Amino acid sequence: MSAATLVPSLMPLLMVVAMRRAEARIYRQLADAQALTAESAIQLPLQRSFDRRRLQGLVKGGAVRPAADSRHFLDPEGWDEFQRSRRRRGLIALTIVVALVGAVLAVSFAMQ
Repeated sequence: MSAATLVPSLMPLLMVVAMRRAEARIYRQLADAQALTAESAIQLPLQRSFDRRRLQGLVKGGAVRPAADSRHFLDPEGWDEFQRSRRRRGLIALTIVVALVGAVLAVSFAMQ
């Protein structure tokens, strides 16, 4: 497989890794600051645009809560639910991939 075909096929994996790293940075900043309530919320110094997009995703997913003055705090129950939901989606995606590979193999063997 040439580099020209390998790089595009790895792009989804690289995006997932970048997303997870951004989320881990955000989690670490909030957890290290003990920002677990609206009163202890902090402003996150997000220099990367990717981090800002992931913060929006974490807020939308209920893992991080916004507070006044562009501050945010970590919702531990929301974070746990966000992670459970992610694992569930991952298992569903893996199940679909395995089923598709199985179907392709079944058709391949049936046509021989």
